[in-house]
Amino acid sequence: MESNETLDDRSRLARVVLAAVLALVAIQSFRKGKRTRGVLAGVGAAALGYTVSGESDDLLESIDTGATDVMESIGTETAAEPGELRCASCGEPIVPGERRKPNEDGETVHEACLEATA
Repeated sequence: MESNETLDDRSRLARVVLAAVLALVAIQSFRKGKRTRGVLAGVGAAALGYTVSGESDDLLESIDTGATDVMESIGTETAAEPGELRCASCGEPIVPGERRKPNEDGETVHEACLEATA
C-alpha cells in the first residue's frame, strides 16, 4: 500500500510543478507578444491544475462502494472487473470484438444468444 501512495504523491507533485512551469511559460509568452504559445501554455496549466485539484481518492472509493451496495441490495450481480460488459441473456462476459446487439428490452446480449431466443 505504501508504494502506491508514494507513487501517487510523486505523480501529483510532478503535475503541480508542471502546471506551475506552464503558467510561467504562458506569462512570459504573453509578455513577449507570442499569444498562441501563451494561450496553449495557459490552457495546459489550467488542465493540469484542474486534474490535480479534482482528484479525490475518498470520493472515488465512496462512489464505488455505494454503487456496489445498491447493486447487491437489488439482487444484481456486480461485475468482476469495473467496466466488464455481461450478456443479459446468458450472463457470460462479452469480450471486446465479440458481436453483440441490444434485445427488445434494450439490454446488451450476444448476437448468438439473441438469435437462439428468436
